[in-house]
Amino acid sequence: MHAQTALVDRSAVLDISARLRRFLLCLLVTLCMALPVPLPAETGYGAFEVVAARTEQGEDGYLLSAQLDIRLSAGAQEALENGIPLVIEFQIQALETHVWLWDEVIEEIRHARQISYHALSRTYVVRDINTGRQQNFRSLQDALLMAGFMQELPVLDYQLLKDNKNYVMRLRGSLDIESLPTPVRLLAYVSSAWDMDSEWHKWQLAR
Repeated sequence: MHAQTALVDRSAVLDISARLRRFLLCLLVTLCMALPVPLPAETGYGAFEVVAARTEQGEDGYLLSAQLDIRLSAGAQEALENGIPLVIEFQIQALETHVWLWDEVIEEIRHARQISYHALSRTYVVRDINTGRQQNFRSLQDALLMAGFMQELPVLDYQLLKDNKNYVMRLRGSLDIESLPTPVRLLAYVSSAWDMDSEWHKWQLAR
């Protein structure tokens, strides 16, 4: 009797497990079908490349001027052209350098730009999320050029610096995956079509 009951219980567990697998598979298919953009046929990798970057002394601290070359990945570009805004984030750090210890981050600034496409007017809009300013462009190339341009951005207060210490600045860009709609965000985390490589660009802080 106990053996029969155990067999029934095991059968029930297996049945529930099978139904759960079918449910999860159906959920995955539903998510893929709900995506506003299809999977691209060819994978094109994106990248952020710092073309130029320099810091200069301002009234209260150092100011950053830089130009980044932004190349969208295949997935990111396809999403943009289908009406999904993309948020580009720039991470800027000031580090105090040490000979025998790890360099110490003394300041970090994050600056973000949003790129969106308006199909009706066929224009790309670049909005500075930090300041709220925005500009319209006819071509994606011009929009990306503007999105990667920074001029005299305050990044480091003089009061954070010590005498007889050396400092370096570094800069990199990234695509803010968390800002994407949920179905697209799930795809972006697992698909190589959304890869956008970015390396740190470093330079010495002149004092």
